[in-house]
Amino acid sequence: MSDAFIFSSEDLSKWVDRLTAVFDVFGPTRKKRNQVVFDRIINAESLALDYCSTMLSPRQFIYPPRQPLFKINRKTGDHQTIVPKQSRKSLIFAIHPCDMHAISVLDRTFLGDLKDSYYKRLRRNTCTIVLNCNRACDKGFCASMATGPFLQLQEGFDLILTAMARDYLIESGSERGKKLLEKANGLRAANKKVFAEKKKIEKQARESFTKTLDTKGLPELLMQNLNHPVYEQTADARCLGCTNCTMVCPTCYCYNVRDNTSFDLKSAIRSRYWDSCQELHFARVHQGNFRSSREARLRQFVTHKLATWVEQYSCFGCIGCGRCMSWCPTGIDLTEMAKEIQHDVKIERTG
Repeated sequence: MSDAFIFSSEDLSKWVDRLTAVFDVFGPTRKKRNQVVFDRIINAESLALDYCSTMLSPRQFIYPPRQPLFKINRKTGDHQTIVPKQSRKSLIFAIHPCDMHAISVLDRTFLGDLKDSYYKRLRRNTCTIVLNCNRACDKGFCASMATGPFLQLQEGFDLILTAMARDYLIESGSERGKKLLEKANGLRAANKKVFAEKKKIEKQARESFTKTLDTKGLPELLMQNLNHPVYEQTADARCLGCTNCTMVCPTCYCYNVRDNTSFDLKSAIRSRYWDSCQELHFARVHQGNFRSSREARLRQFVTHKLATWVEQYSCFGCIGCGRCMSWCPTGIDLTEMAKEIQHDVKIERTG
């Protein structure tokens, strides 16, 4: 990083308060039943920086669950793009490294050869501040996916925060990030001793993981074993087809569109909303459905996240956040499914 500073918790809070006066700031905040969610904050006091994970990731502020696209004049056929009224730019505070990586994955999808103007607009108008993780989540395995616990990206974000023993280390990742620091007081230049402490904290964080997944050769292995019985067994015994796994996955990008006509029948608004490959209708085409079984839909989720995504975008579609298994009503764990295939193939090869 080109710029790195240390500042106290008190100065951090004052800085966040200054940011809320300029930006619409979204960050982790504690709600009822002690659950932490990403929501708009009005001051630093409402932040819950000790959070582990949230049900929905920060992608919702860049790629909303429901989004109006354009308005259609049904008489003339003309359409007008719907641009959300935004008086101020947005800032997402304390994004965990895995979730920042997920946003970078969505960037490859929506900002690739074919650029999505709606995503591009929100992404461009949103600053991102990452908070490194000092400990592993119970169901997290981001270290195995090279997405955490400390940020591995070199670009695509604005600032990185690391909680030290007493203070916070902050490093810039963009020119926009450097400008954000102009609103901070009490900054002190970070020295070699600070970075040595950061390295120690990262090492301790990596050692705190209890959940792992060996990804070496995994994409090829999964694609060579598409008929492994683990898919049918898991689908029949446990999968409810509820779509929770895809709704909470921070890299899922599929959507469907819907037209809503006005009561006077003069206009209609086309919107898009998050869709799911676990829905029966998702793979319905003319005269058939190419994923009519729950087994096929479950296999699609696992192989897309851990195999075919690599061919599409040169990275895994899974960031190791553990949300899919945390919010699955029956606790289906895609890492255990992958491990079962790895185990059976290993026995077959050695036996």
